[in-house]
Amino acid sequence: ILELCVEVGGTITGEHGVGLEKINQMCAQFPPEELQVFHDIKAAFDAQGLLNPGKAIPTLNRCAEFGAMHVKAGDLRFPHLERF
Repeated sequence: ILELCVEVGGTITGEHGVGLEKINQMCAQFPPEELQVFHDIKAAFDAQGLLNPGKAIPTLNRCAEFGAMHVKAGDLRFPHLERF
């Protein structure tokens, strides 16, 4: 349902945050460049990564594992990431 919401222009969240239950769908909603901006902003306020580690913002590795990164025209984005 969440991925369908994104496909038709909606979002995965409503009035609540992302948390662990919706973190994988963030990979479908946001491109890697935007996810990197999220990480950069979080790092500005939490340089040691102590606040909610592993929640709210997925890593690119997590997106690759979720399968939200697709191969187009034979080009694999982020070829240096380990695939499962």
